Formats: sequence, structure tokens, C-alpha cells
Amino acid sequence: MAHKASPNGEAERLLNHPLIHQILDDLERDALDAIINTNDERHRAENVWEVRSIRSLRQKLKTLAEGKTILPKKGTVA
Repeated sequence: MAHKASPNGEAERLLNHPLIHQILDDLERDALDAIINTNDERHRAENVWEVRSIRSLRQKLKTLAEGKTILPKKGTVA
């Protein structure tokens, strides 16, 4: 059974932290530069995956911070 999540303050703090922004921006920019400047398809694919992962992380933090996720109800582990 699932319940609606409330806004997550920890996710919001991470999302709004300037150092986190700078780190993610730098990683994404470096990966985008590598995508543009490489002729190696494998290297390009790895960097595309990295950009998608960074963007996914940002989106997940935003979703958690806004409380728009549906979290599973915590139960006992058998």
C-alpha cells in the first residue's frame, strides 16, 4: 500500500545548495563537451548516459522536494 509523500526538506536543501548546483553543472557541462568533441561512439554514449543521469537526479530531487512522489508504506521485513 502506498501513501502520498510530504515535501522532503532534505531533498530541497540539496536541490538549493549552491555547491551541489555547481558540482552538477560542472559535471553536466564536461559531459556535454565530451559528447560534442569526441569521435568515439562508445565514449559519446557513456557521456550521454552521464548527462541523463545528472538530469534524472535533479528531477528526482525536485520531485521529492515538492512532495509529488508516492512512497511505499513501510512494513516489516519477513
